[in-house]
Amino acid sequence: MQGRLAVALVAFALLAAAPAGAAVPSGNLLANPGAEAGPGAPDAAQQPAVPSWTVESTFTAVRYGAPGFLTVADSSALGGGANFFAGGPGGATSAATQVVDVSAASTEIDAGKLTATLSALLGGYSTQTDHATVTASFLNVSGAVAGTVGLPTVTPTDRGSVTALVARSASAAVPAGTRGISVRIDATRDEGSYNDGYIDNVSLVLGSGAGPVFHKTVMVRVVSGKVRVRRPGSTAFVELDDTQVIPLGSTIDTKQGVLELTSVPRAGGAQQTARFYQGVFKVTQPGAITQLELTESLAACGSRGASAAAKKKPSKRHLWGDGTGKFRTSGKYSSATVRGTKWLVQDSCAGTLTRVVRGSVTVRDKVKRKTVTVAAGKSYVARPKR
Repeated sequence: MQGRLAVALVAFALLAAAPAGAAVPSGNLLANPGAEAGPGAPDAAQQPAVPSWTVESTFTAVRYGAPGFLTVADSSALGGGANFFAGGPGGATSAATQVVDVSAASTEIDAGKLTATLSALLGGYSTQTDHATVTASFLNVSGAVAGTVGLPTVTPTDRGSVTALVARSASAAVPAGTRGISVRIDATRDEGSYNDGYIDNVSLVLGSGAGPVFHKTVMVRVVSGKVRVRRPGSTAFVELDDTQVIPLGSTIDTKQGVLELTSVPRAGGAQQTARFYQGVFKVTQPGAITQLELTESLAACGSRGASAAAKKKPSKRHLWGDGTGKFRTSGKYSSATVRGTKWLVQDSCAGTLTRVVRGSVTVRDKVKRKTVTVAAGKSYVARPKR
């Protein structure tokens, strides 16, 4: 660990002299978190520099849509922007490190009031086992490591043995005495000639010690675009910013953005995270499962004489989900419980469609009162009674 942090500790020595204040820095504390500050490689041969990160070996940025890599459609679905990070050409291992000065929040840190939330999209190429890890190390004023928090590795099984990125998130209390946080990305090549450990949208956020509470709250973070929330008892949507803890029963509008949602399946349980987008839903937690119910109003089926206001309502509503954990999206005629996957649930007059892109889901048909498993590349339609 000391060897890997050598460069970071030298950089931190310059930060440690910063006077402590009382302000907690807000938002993502990392510069260039998504490889957007410089160009992305157009192919597997080039290795552009990565601004704001201290790079080791072949670590680089790659353009979405470059031949043989993640596609532009992947970026659109994930909020990935123009580029993503990759291990690079030829390197068996490569890395990038960035040190963040948090001395301005020393009062809150030393009082044990702050939690650090680390998140990223991690993945790799096809069936290969090349992979990436992200670790945050809490540094005291002398640069010694006081603790760490890391993201679980994404395996080929996690991403359905296809070229893809999967959301990962983890949180930890910031140890007293922390004055800097070193975030390190490691990419490892196990197969082939290119290091296909892929990473995007790395985030480090400081917040109050409160995280998601079983049967009470969930934690949400805007990944990209515009996301709005309407809390229970309110009649108005407000735009989300940064990372927030919101009560169960809240309605969330992700039609113009991508949201990362974190919950716990039991009291004291490990946090679970998934991303949701292109829909409006109400979040609840019956039992251990976090449920997202589609709530956008639809036009009435088969009503030719509908009013002008009714005609403005959409004929379909849907929600995309991507992640692992005990999550369920619920439409009018069926609900889909995930097993670590990317999936779509869509309501229309024809019924509720569940389509699986990666992994598998368990679909409960509310009309036929039966349960079916839908695998990647397949779909199921629960139809209304005729």
